[in-house]
Amino acid sequence: MRCLRLATAGFALVALAGCAEPFGMTNLSKETSSLNAADRSFISQAAYSSLAEVDLGKLAQTQASSQQVREFGGRMVTEHTQMNKDLVALASNKGITPPTSTDDGREAIGDMLEQLSGTDFDRQYIPQQLADHETTLALFQGEANRGQDMDLRQFAQRYTPVIQRHVEMLRRMSTQAISSN
Repeated sequence: MRCLRLATAGFALVALAGCAEPFGMTNLSKETSSLNAADRSFISQAAYSSLAEVDLGKLAQTQASSQQVREFGGRMVTEHTQMNKDLVALASNKGITPPTSTDDGREAIGDMLEQLSGTDFDRQYIPQQLADHETTLALFQGEANRGQDMDLRQFAQRYTPVIQRHVEMLRRMSTQAISSN
């Protein structure tokens, strides 16, 4: 229970960070980018989220007890690596360099999960991933509907269904985990 509280607290820090001006990015001056603050923030938060999914996916592949969780981790590595590549290319064309490592809140969650293995890992990883993916889904839906930059809107529209599939998979795994306990 203590680990779940720690994960929830860490995730709350991540969500609060999303309300702030983008950080961890270079080339943010108006002279180098025509993007507004909301679009720049989207790039930052999308990068932080996707980078964390790759890191945590790798961890799930080695520390989860459930084959389903290990396979989900592999899917996170594959799909979020591609998302990261596409985001970096798009951001570079806009004069922005997105973050190249996760933010402090997600780093703390990764550190906590790294200490776990087997079913303990699974019990913490699934709800953490569900919460993170639901937040990321809302971020992408917001950009897809309200983003000012058309290229970023199209990026968000292209990846929203991918994130939605991840949410659905996590909800199924969460339900299965509850019913098996």
